[in-house]
Amino acid sequence: MSKLLSYKEISIRSSTSPIEYKQAGYRQRYLTIEGKELANTGIDCETCLFYADVSGMDMKNSTKISNQLNQGINKLDQAFLSDLSCLIPNGHYITTLLKVYPRMKREEYGTEYYKAGLRNISSMRKMEEYIVPIQSSESLNPIAINDYMERVDVKETPTALSISFLDMKYPLNHFDEVWVYSHLLLDGHHKMFAANKAKKAMTLLSFLSMDESFASKKQIDKLFQVLI
Repeated sequence: MSKLLSYKEISIRSSTSPIEYKQAGYRQRYLTIEGKELANTGIDCETCLFYADVSGMDMKNSTKISNQLNQGINKLDQAFLSDLSCLIPNGHYITTLLKVYPRMKREEYGTEYYKAGLRNISSMRKMEEYIVPIQSSESLNPIAINDYMERVDVKETPTALSISFLDMKYPLNHFDEVWVYSHLLLDGHHKMFAANKAKKAMTLLSFLSMDESFASKKQIDKLFQVLI
């Protein structure tokens, strides 16, 4: 179960990121690069579980950004957030720093994701939290994984980077509302897999999109009360 360490509301208006948002059909949302659909991060139906159909992506982050994320961050520094803003599409966000305990799940048809938490908000509302990788675990470098396992096993807490969404689902039974809090990994696949394998915690720097989430401002505000 993740734990909220810090959060800050920001707007990005001059991003040079190649990533864009695209909405198509009922509650469908894609991340795209140069018009190519990178990942479906929407809700595909009212009764099905959250899913993401992903392909490859090249990150263009600088050495400075990589080094800081690899070493791990413990606060939301405005200068660092400004450096990161070139990687995030324009929009209105709440940046959050979370402590997460990723646990990988693999579906029979090959989809991989990490469970990050399950909370009951009320008797008829619950929140499911997922971390969704873009790269498959089979494509990861074992040497890098072992290096991060040694780090998280000693004292370091590396940080991963994600674009995140809060979406509302309305099942036919059991619950009136299911809140799907999903983090699409942009950087940190080796770190996340290593933390999962070592059964250790790590940190996640999340840009929660207020514009693209299928949730109201009131529900997003409630999210941060739930996470504390």
